[in-house]
Amino acid sequence: MMAVVAGEAIAQNVYDKENRLLAYVYQQREYKLFDQEGDFLLIWSSTQIPYYVMNTIKGKQIEFRAEKALKIDALAEKYPDFAPKEDQKNVVVAEYVNYRKSDFPIAIQGNVAPFIVKNLSLMMEEVITEELKNGIHPTLGVVHKWSNQGPGTFRRRLLKIGHVSKLLLALARGVTSKYLVAGKEKDLKDYLISRPTESVTLQEIFRTSYKMNNGDMYLSLLTIENVLSEFWTSPDRDKRLITTKLKDIINFNYKTDKFGSWYHLFGIMLYGYAEGGSRSFLVGKTETVGGAVMSRFKEHEWQEEYINAHGGKVGSKLHDFVKKKKYEKFEINSQYTEENFYLKLDEDFTDDIAKVRSGS
Repeated sequence: MMAVVAGEAIAQNVYDKENRLLAYVYQQREYKLFDQEGDFLLIWSSTQIPYYVMNTIKGKQIEFRAEKALKIDALAEKYPDFAPKEDQKNVVVAEYVNYRKSDFPIAIQGNVAPFIVKNLSLMMEEVITEELKNGIHPTLGVVHKWSNQGPGTFRRRLLKIGHVSKLLLALARGVTSKYLVAGKEKDLKDYLISRPTESVTLQEIFRTSYKMNNGDMYLSLLTIENVLSEFWTSPDRDKRLITTKLKDIINFNYKTDKFGSWYHLFGIMLYGYAEGGSRSFLVGKTETVGGAVMSRFKEHEWQEEYINAHGGKVGSKLHDFVKKKKYEKFEINSQYTEENFYLKLDEDFTDDIAKVRSGS
């Protein structure tokens, strides 16, 4: 018999071996700082990653995924409360294309840094200080932690990975929207959906989430990351309605990666905010290497690499700004919120296009 706790999608016994695949469809229903069952499922599913990596390297990931999908479907049928439900708002916009039609039709990703850490930090500090005058006082917030309860096997596994924070593991898995619900995701989704296509800037999404979370910096960044990363495994992620509302934040010619650049930036920024710039730099570099391995070294994404390496510094500076109350002496300058101040998206691809066309 299955029991569902009010407000949470929890099987009666997630520790049973036959129920563990529920980890792949698990979804918190509301904000919960500690979540024993969710922690167990997150840890268990993370121990399965080496099998997936090995199958990917061997070129067997399709078979591996298909087998796992069959087992998940069977569990979803057994426990319908866990069955994945299609988002009725953030739908796929079939006709949307992530191409800039004015460019020469050759996909090239830029080599020029898309943002300057100091300037992007100033933009966010400007927003915080402006909103302080509107009555919103910044707070650090409380970062999600591992629970310390559960069966012995769970506690032993937790001890083995105890040096890995819950936030880091959830970010690495791309499942913060499932296991670390902030509480304001629906409000931010509704706002973004109401906006015109390709109109939302970094300043706008940060300010909106910051106001919705009443100045809680951790939840402000987490809310954005949860909304942006929700469909990261979807083959149509670039065509999701919310993604179509965002402006480009990387240098590119013709084809962009709007989804990846946005969710990577706020993910590493969130981690840098919670655990510091040095750790986020190492994590960002690891993410870059991991991505290269998973793509079997076929892709080299300079813009994403820069984001992974430097986005955490922005988060770390934000934490320092709030903790030390630097906003009390910050001099407001509306120029800081202008896109051309914190983004540098003017790379010239003329020579690159010429080289591609000449075959050199």
